[in-house]
Amino acid sequence: MATDPDTSSGSAAKAIGDEPSLRLLQELVAIAPTNLEDLARNRYEKPNYPRASEAIARAARARGLSTTVYDPLADPTADGEFHNVPRPNVVVDLDRGAKETVLILAHYDVVPIPAEQRTRWSSPPHALTERRNGRLYGRGSNDDLGSGVVASLLALGRLAEDDRLPRNVRLLACCDEETGGVGGIEAVLAHDARLPPHDPARFVRGDVALIPDGSPHATAGSSGVAFLEASFEAPVPLHDAVAYGQTLVGLDALTRRWRSAFRSPDWPDRGAPEPVITGRATVTRLDVASVGDAGAVPRLRVAHAETDAANQIARAVTLLLDGPAPELASLPDRLRTLVAAPYRLEPAGATSLERRDGSLALQLIGEAAHGGYPHRGHNPVPATLRLLEGAMRARWIDSAAPTSTTFTVDVRLTPEMELDQGLAAAFEDVRARAPPGLSSARLVAPPERCRPGYALPPGDPSAKKLARILRETVGGDGEILGEYGGTDASSLRGVLTPGGAPIPALVFGSMDTIANIHDAEESVDPRLLAGVARTIERFVREP
Repeated sequence: MATDPDTSSGSAAKAIGDEPSLRLLQELVAIAPTNLEDLARNRYEKPNYPRASEAIARAARARGLSTTVYDPLADPTADGEFHNVPRPNVVVDLDRGAKETVLILAHYDVVPIPAEQRTRWSSPPHALTERRNGRLYGRGSNDDLGSGVVASLLALGRLAEDDRLPRNVRLLACCDEETGGVGGIEAVLAHDARLPPHDPARFVRGDVALIPDGSPHATAGSSGVAFLEASFEAPVPLHDAVAYGQTLVGLDALTRRWRSAFRSPDWPDRGAPEPVITGRATVTRLDVASVGDAGAVPRLRVAHAETDAANQIARAVTLLLDGPAPELASLPDRLRTLVAAPYRLEPAGATSLERRDGSLALQLIGEAAHGGYPHRGHNPVPATLRLLEGAMRARWIDSAAPTSTTFTVDVRLTPEMELDQGLAAAFEDVRARAPPGLSSARLVAPPERCRPGYALPPGDPSAKKLARILRETVGGDGEILGEYGGTDASSLRGVLTPGGAPIPALVFGSMDTIANIHDAEESVDPRLLAGVARTIERFVREP
């Protein structure tokens, strides 16, 4: 593990209380089990899943735990939906023959690091680095390699030393949670659905589910999510593409009217718009590519939001423009008059785009954030659309240039909202507001990229128990809140306990206010990792 020069070696291991856990986190961060799903480009890139699952299973066995690996790609029922990409899910068991079982649901996949983000890491993103502030930095150090996988295995290893536990424990360390995919918990549930209700070969079994993939609060409601993909059946003029993009941006006005009964953990300190959780709609991905050559008026050749993940707000949108040299030379100063704070227009920095000699390369800079928490950042996509609209109106760029354009919209539903209800309202809203004449616009909601919300009844006893334990282990305030970003809790809707009741699913974790989830400088406080492990231990042991 790398350290800053002024950091005392071993301080993180002391804070966690377990050197093997720190080494496992270091190993998993270095493996980099990234998950990239890009439907528009037919990209399904998960190159390091097998290595990560093997490391998790090996670490579990070293703690005296039994393991099973389920890869739906190898299932006889598998078809083309897995795109021939391995999707191993690790099942870890601590079976004491008890009457009750605590199910822990975590995920080991992490969001990719786009080209723009790499320059903003102060240490290599796939090398776990301890810094002077005592935190551990690296992609997945928190979400969810640290908070979910490592903290859970730490707890299970300690619980395994007790032969008289009152409950069994099963950990599911799944893939395909972050940017999409059907090979994770959804595939595990599909496997179970093919078996009789009480078949011991079912993987998802328990009396209560803990999901260490959130903030240090007891969370009894999680937002639903739908990733909408927008495109055109044929090239359209730039002004039509921009107009449709602004229609998608306007979808947020509808979703903000969806209100939950759950209080927001981001109010008021982290900029949430309401004291309670609302719906959200965020255009996270914008890709424009012009067809043909520039003429006398500069042409936008490419626009690209610098993110590889549908659930990530980019820090910047890169603009590449072609045209006569004198026109391009004066264009930056003109365009800057159309950009208002907190956004700014700068010469392009790091980008995944290929630049051409003679082209003008600019970036509209905002502030990156998790797609489920748009209030924590400044999304540059709407600002870019406003910039392009103003530039076309002033005739500084060619508004008629034909383009191939795609968008992704990260729509979040309130915990109580059904997916069909939210999707129907969203599609109707876009249809009603879309500019006339855009019959080639195509908006879809791929089922594998959508899930409903999840909500427990007020006063659920398991939520009260978790809130009490968190207050005593990590200093929580004892409140029961809702989850803004959305987690795998909703995947457990419809899952029953052995007694036939809906299984309660509770979210918590180590994602504090400076964790920078999905962005550069993602980090975790090792003391919070230890607190998550202690919370799991106590939840298993206590009545």
